[in-house]
Amino acid sequence: MNKYRSLKNFQLSCKAIVVILLSLFFSINIHAKIELLDKVIAVVDSGVIMESELNARIEDILLRIKSDQGELPPLDLLEEQVLEKLIIEEIQMQIAERAGIKISDSELNQTLARVAAQNNVSLEEFRIKFEEDGSSYRDFRNTIRKELIIQRVQRGKVGSKVDISEQEIENFLNSEEGKTQLAEQYNVQHILIAVKSGLTETETRELESKASDILNRVSQGESFEKLAASYSSGQNALEGGSLGWRTSSELPSLFAESVVTLKVGEASELIRSGAGFHILKLKEKRGNTVKFQDQTLSRHILIQPSEIRTENQAELLINDIYKRLIKGEDFKQLARQYSEDPGTKMDGGDLGWSNPGDFDPAFEKTLDATKIGSIAKPIQSSFGWHIIEVLDRRNEDVSEEEQKNRAYQIIYRRKFEQELESTLIELRAEAYVDIKLTT
Repeated sequence: MNKYRSLKNFQLSCKAIVVILLSLFFSINIHAKIELLDKVIAVVDSGVIMESELNARIEDILLRIKSDQGELPPLDLLEEQVLEKLIIEEIQMQIAERAGIKISDSELNQTLARVAAQNNVSLEEFRIKFEEDGSSYRDFRNTIRKELIIQRVQRGKVGSKVDISEQEIENFLNSEEGKTQLAEQYNVQHILIAVKSGLTETETRELESKASDILNRVSQGESFEKLAASYSSGQNALEGGSLGWRTSSELPSLFAESVVTLKVGEASELIRSGAGFHILKLKEKRGNTVKFQDQTLSRHILIQPSEIRTENQAELLINDIYKRLIKGEDFKQLARQYSEDPGTKMDGGDLGWSNPGDFDPAFEKTLDATKIGSIAKPIQSSFGWHIIEVLDRRNEDVSEEEQKNRAYQIIYRRKFEQELESTLIELRAEAYVDIKLTT
């Protein structure tokens, strides 16, 4: 009997060991499979880029190209382009982290509200429509936040290098180019073959030869979008090299001189700059001028729900303030006391003269429907509850003011873009980047 028990115990022990070994085996295999699901594709200074991140970005781009019925570039070249873009983004995000750059929810919501307004919907309607299309609104918010952070880094790195004097603005306004700046706009596509500093003459000539070959392929009718996505180092490479609609004065000087001479559908000769070799193609051309603008002078009081104030409490408070205003209490004083808009609170809620499209759609609708000298009943926008008072309206000739602002922005943008390409190339060259080989 003891022998039987010993044998049985031995068998049970063996079974237990087998179970443990099998568990370890499957655990190791499962772990191995998990490891295979994602891995580091590149080390960038103190950060990493994961293969899943690269694949997700490639998938998004392929879907966009297919939806636009564009030609797909070779996958290996597309992967190289996307990885380089991710590396540049990672470098800039690390700069932002070291500098403590953050985008608040309020600033992010304002940006998203402007995007929604451009689509003629409220922010909430925009979110619902976005999710109905099967997309993640949270991911979209994170993408926009990242873009805003990168823009701020670029302004910090490049903006300080851009210096514009009053004389430059006056010279621009008095020039033929300045006088006719809004007469024509150009939809331009761009390919950049980057030339890094420190290259030998032979290496530079090889890059020039590569650029010439690409130009020949463009001239022979090959898809510009495909070539841009495959070879361009420009920031818009993955959008088919599109620079969007620009007047000649909004383009870098080297580009403008060439673009104004091109016919629609025609490509430029090679253009050499400090950043490398450029190829331009004029896709479309149009004219557009605006001289007068309807404007509204208004002020408001903003009350927002918070951790210590529910939606109902916010509504009750704004209605109470409205009753006090109707009874004759001073708008400025109540705005200074209660308004939660930090930009206008101390000015008594003064919003100044605004143009159509400046505000959230719900706010804009009420503003337009309110008579001069009247206070509108409380309304809710994507930012909270508002009381709006319309003080005046005008149809203003904004040409002089707009021309100066436009001239400054045109000159700034031109100088900024010239500096940006070189700055990004420098940042990439200075960073530690270890690209892991894929199999």
